[in-house]
Amino acid sequence: MKRRNKQRTAGEDAIARDPDDCLQRSEQVLLEVLDALENASVDPLDRKILWADGSRLSVEDTARRIHAQSGMPLERIESHVVGWLEMIYEPHGLNEYQMEEFELLIEQWITPYEEAL
Repeated sequence: MKRRNKQRTAGEDAIARDPDDCLQRSEQVLLEVLDALENASVDPLDRKILWADGSRLSVEDTARRIHAQSGMPLERIESHVVGWLEMIYEPHGLNEYQMEEFELLIEQWITPYEEAL
């Protein structure tokens, strides 16, 4: 995964100066991600997030979609989408073996994102 060179906006500079504001903004982004992905599911083999409208999007495309709807910082959205995959999303109806396989596929999917942070 390649790192993006991006210039910080004035708003992001202000957030960087005030840790409390940074935490609050991160919470806002997390809530946007959770709301957007509330009815989503995951295809870990194809590494796609399945939206309720039938869209099958990558992590990056999911982040761009949420960014377009919310205006929140794209990089933070992507980070929270990865966190959602790792810690929040839970498939239903899997036995223990299937769940272990699912978790392994998710881990393999998100590792490049975590290494890029």
